[in-house]
Amino acid sequence: MAYVLQKWIDGYNGFLQDHRDNRSADLPLLNNNWQIPLIVGTYLLIVLRIGPRMMANRKPFELKGVIRVYNLLQVAINWILFMVISYILLNRPDFSYKCQPVDFSETTQGYQEMFVAYAYFVLKVLDLADTLLFVLRKKQSQVSFLHVYHHSMMVLVSYYGVLFTPGGHNFILGVWNTLGHSGIYLYYFFATFNSPLAARCKIHLTRLQLVQFVYLTVHFGRPALTGVQCGFPQLWHWIGLVQTVFFLGMFLDFYIKSYVKKPQKVE
Repeated sequence: MAYVLQKWIDGYNGFLQDHRDNRSADLPLLNNNWQIPLIVGTYLLIVLRIGPRMMANRKPFELKGVIRVYNLLQVAINWILFMVISYILLNRPDFSYKCQPVDFSETTQGYQEMFVAYAYFVLKVLDLADTLLFVLRKKQSQVSFLHVYHHSMMVLVSYYGVLFTPGGHNFILGVWNTLGHSGIYLYYFFATFNSPLAARCKIHLTRLQLVQFVYLTVHFGRPALTGVQCGFPQLWHWIGLVQTVFFLGMFLDFYIKSYVKKPQKVE
């Protein structure tokens, strides 16, 4: 068993060494093949087992001030990254929305794409704090399958994305995701004040998420299903399509249960 495990570890390390983008090899969280898998594994262990047990006989922490600062930080980072990505796209008339290859060159444009992909990945790691705050406040009902799956998979997908496909066709995912999260964390911020505005915005943010997933389904689905070749790995078109369709189904189910089958209290 130990021999098989060691062979698997050696194979994994060898595959990453041979196929990853070496321009990012020295960046924090990318300079070791096991940091992110261990972070995600530890995250799952804490939010699903250790955290709930630790808080079982304790009072919930009062973290309203921390949460407000965290939400404003998320709004600022997401909005800045959204503006940066949008600026890059607006100044790239050659960018193809049908199928765009990754620029692996050591040019300004190539490094620009890589660092944007890296910033997006680091932001997804930061998002894991959402769940930790739920656990510390004993809001375990909010630690749903959709929430945990979404956060853990976004870290893993963005991690392997920045290793193998930093930019290219993935750029549009960054635009939608950072725009949506700017609104979501702004909603979370106002919700801490029990703002009526936050309550009215909730349904519209959910609709924005659904629009995002529909667009991304087409964005990744068209090259995946038509077999368009542009230098962007076909496997990553399929990864994007499968994940987007799954999230679309989960969010649509949430929307129907929350706003269609139940009377809408706020519109």
